[in-house]
Amino acid sequence: MKNTFSRMSSRTRCRIFSVVALLVLLPVFAGCAHQAEPAYTTPKRVFAPDGKTADGEQQLDARGILAVHDPLEPFNRAMYNFNARFDRAVFLPVVSGYQAVMPDIAETGVTHFFNNLSELRNLTNNLLQGELVDSGVTLSRFAINTTVGLLGVWDPATRWGWYEREEDFGQTLGRWGVAHGPYIVLPFFGPSSLRDAGGLALDASVASSVDILGVNDQPDAQLAARLLQGIDTRKNTRFRYYETGTPFEYSLVRFAYLRMRDVQVGK
Repeated sequence: MKNTFSRMSSRTRCRIFSVVALLVLLPVFAGCAHQAEPAYTTPKRVFAPDGKTADGEQQLDARGILAVHDPLEPFNRAMYNFNARFDRAVFLPVVSGYQAVMPDIAETGVTHFFNNLSELRNLTNNLLQGELVDSGVTLSRFAINTTVGLLGVWDPATRWGWYEREEDFGQTLGRWGVAHGPYIVLPFFGPSSLRDAGGLALDASVASSVDILGVNDQPDAQLAARLLQGIDTRKNTRFRYYETGTPFEYSLVRFAYLRMRDVQVGK
């Protein structure tokens, strides 16, 4: 069992962690299901950027939940609700239509293709973190899947035991000692932080610098590729807004996201 878990990609391990965190916390929040989630005001204590108090202790809010640095909470809650409405009214229907018209084998090929493109991000960040072994594995994965896997439409590297070493620039900044900073809910993208939002922009610049499809000089084709990638990402994300069974979903998602990122940075 230990060897099986160690062979899982970091993406799979983090998803397992997220599910476990949700299962542990849901009974706590479900007991308060008859209450409306109250607005939370940060206690009169000084927070460091990582959500701890100035004396280094982890702060709890009035409900006994680990507090985080969320100075934009009114905006973030409004954006969270916007994302939920957009997801239900637009994004999920588009994903359902995509799944209805695309054969399963084609859907899998699209997922593998975009995962292969993400190896460029993984390679860049593994190098920046000084992870030479993981950098070698990532480079090998990209070479194998781009050639034998026909531009990544298939994933022979995983079958041959070369498992993904997923990293992003937000994790790299975390390894360099940069704290989360304020929690932020981004439009369409969802939970993030000041550090991770900056990392997202840098990762996007790395992705746009490589033109495997030859679409960088064709705005319409580039937009279509980005939309397809977004649909594929949402298809592979199991989370559904307001289906966690708790009235404190915003707080739960915020907590789970930040703890998940701590695990990713510290692994």
